[in-house]
Amino acid sequence: MSTRKAIFYTFAFFLFVLIVPQLCAQNEVSMSPSEAAIARQKLVEYSKKFIGKPYVSGGIGPNSFDCSGLIFTVSREAIGHQLPRTTKAIYNYCKEIDANTREAGDLVFFKTTTSGDISHVGLYIGNSQFIHAVSDGPNTGVIISSLKESYWKSHYFCTRRYLPASKSDLLADSDPKSYPERVIAKNNTNSTTNSGTKYVRSSNDSFLKSLVVDTSVSLDWSFFTPEYFRLNSRGFDFMVHARYAGQTIQPGFGTYFRYDYGTKNFQIPMVLSLTLNEFFRVFAGPVVSFGSPTLPGKSTYKIKNSFFPGIIGACFSTPDLKVGKTSLSLVQDIHYTVFNDTDGSALTFSKSIPAGLTFASGIRVTLPLKNVL
Repeated sequence: MSTRKAIFYTFAFFLFVLIVPQLCAQNEVSMSPSEAAIARQKLVEYSKKFIGKPYVSGGIGPNSFDCSGLIFTVSREAIGHQLPRTTKAIYNYCKEIDANTREAGDLVFFKTTTSGDISHVGLYIGNSQFIHAVSDGPNTGVIISSLKESYWKSHYFCTRRYLPASKSDLLADSDPKSYPERVIAKNNTNSTTNSGTKYVRSSNDSFLKSLVVDTSVSLDWSFFTPEYFRLNSRGFDFMVHARYAGQTIQPGFGTYFRYDYGTKNFQIPMVLSLTLNEFFRVFAGPVVSFGSPTLPGKSTYKIKNSFFPGIIGACFSTPDLKVGKTSLSLVQDIHYTVFNDTDGSALTFSKSIPAGLTFASGIRVTLPLKNVL
């Protein structure tokens, strides 16, 4: 491999590693407690302007809202901070806190469906009350409800925040222990306790429940060999991957087990990943290989895998199809594996692209650990 190519891949990989903590740290706005107090008051005051507006799925105002659309618009317009658009994405964006420390301006999340997923969000305004957009029930649209109401009490899941604590008595609850920190929803199929039972999570429990494990099986293919341009079978791979879903940009680690029929060797890529949203993931890492690879096609030209830099790629997936506690999706990877000449020098472009550029089409099974813990 050429010095220039080695420097490029080394720099790209370490940049990938270094930006993970920086990207994941963006889930809390940087401001002083006094600034946070002002921002929280603005959120509450601005949200009250929309009381009485109707509920419309996908609505972000100003004349109609859904639950996440209300939070999205209030944050953007009141304090100039744009949150993710969906309830699940807002949940992942924010940091979970103890219910006893919640303040006006925090967000309360609920599980209201049989899937057991986060499905509803409201803006907490103090003393057990929250503003939210409701789709059904005796009162619909943007309303104020109480966490002490039997329905919301039984479906409450947690409180999260993206603004720092203000430490202001005006924003804190007068009686913060008047309701449980967490109760398990009646229709939460992941629960083994009865509704109304207090459920307090430890930090380890919270971390584990934010982990999402997925496995995939794919068929590998490409368009190139040194001799021709056409569809080529490149083998198959099996992947095991875990990511931390408690952040907006989710860091993860995965291992592939791949037989590359095109180059005739067995590879074990070990990758660090960033899941940028529910449909897109990027990854990079070293590759352990076994065998004596050759260029794809009819060539007997011998090459060898590069351990590091090894592989870099991206993965696209379809929306999930829920199947019990798991979900299924179709996945499409495009990745480039680095091969060198047998003496360690870089392959020419006409050899490196046919050898390294591969597509993988398959199916993924995803299991959030919160569904089994």
